[in-house]
This record gives sequence, structure tokens and C-alpha cells, in this order.
Amino acid sequence: MSDFRKGNGAAWLDFLATRIGRYRQEQIEMLPDPEALQRWLSEQDLAPSTAPNEQDLHRAWVLREALHAAASSTLKGTLPSPAALSAIERALRADKPLHIRPSKSGVRTVQPIMVVEALARLARSAVGDLSGPQREHLRVCAEETCSGIFIDHTGHRRWCSDQVCGNRARVRAHRERARAKRATNRLRSK
Repeated sequence: MSDFRKGNGAAWLDFLATRIGRYRQEQIEMLPDPEALQRWLSEQDLAPSTAPNEQDLHRAWVLREALHAAASSTLKGTLPSPAALSAIERALRADKPLHIRPSKSGVRTVQPIMVVEALARLARSAVGDLSGPQREHLRVCAEETCSGIFIDHTGHRRWCSDQVCGNRARVRAHRERARAKRATNRLRSK
């Protein structure tokens, strides 16, 4: 069982979810070392044949934050910062044409050789979603302390994760209703 959050609609959006609590005082880095980056890339079917090193990890963090900034700007209808665009452009420089091979399910892409190629694939996917028709389906998680961004084709989804953020929001709402009820009961009993 993986500790990584999934289900945001695209690998690059799941990549953004590797930094949890972006808007909270205490944040959780899900990619604290090159080994964690390798595990995450493996789960996304992007594992390079060359193992990540510290420099690759740093590149991943920089790209993740640039993608988050660009996605947030897109959702707000503002221009992304030049620094975010520059970081995404740097990642795209390592992009290579995809090659395919047969598999039991039809075809699959050939794995990247280096981490920079895997990161470039994430950047390419993000740019496609941020600049194309998919942009209209991007949503930000309704949980106020979450920084999750996801694709919603239904128009009804509120949270990046119903099990995590949805539960957190429902528990908070329940506690607020209970607190309000207690306060009302105290006023009535006076």
C-alpha cells in the first residue's frame, strides 16, 4: 500500500500532492530523499533506469513548486510568475519523444533513462493540461488547509480526496454544528 496521494486526474497533479499541508504551518514532504522519489516515479510508471540522486531530488522539488504556482495562477486567472515558467521551461528541455513497446494491455511507453526525462514528461503533461481544454476542469480542493488541485469532469467533486480532505471537512462541520448546538442550549438554559 502506498503512502502517496493519488486520484487527482493526472500524474503531474499527484506529483503536486507530494507536499502535504502547503498552506499549513506544519508541512509534510513525501519526497524527502532520492529513494522516495524513485518509489513515487515507479508508482506513476515513470521510473528511470538510472536511480535518482540528490540533484534530481532538488530538480523535482523545484519543478513541483513551479507547477503548483502555474496551476494556482491558472485557477485564479492570473499570470504565472516568470520564475515558475522558467523552471518549467528548464524541465521541458530534457523532454524527448515518447517511444512505445508492446504490452499485455496493448502498448506502453518506454521508461525514461534519467530522472530529468521523467520530470520532463510530468512538465509536458502539466503544460498540456494548463494550456488546453483540460484547464476548464481543474479545481482546487474545498478543504481550506489543503493545496490539492485536481481534474473534475463531473462538475460535482469538492475535494482532492474524499477520504482525506472530505472526511476532514465533514468532521470539522460536525464539530462546529455540535459546538453551536451546545451554545444554543446554554443560552436557552439561562
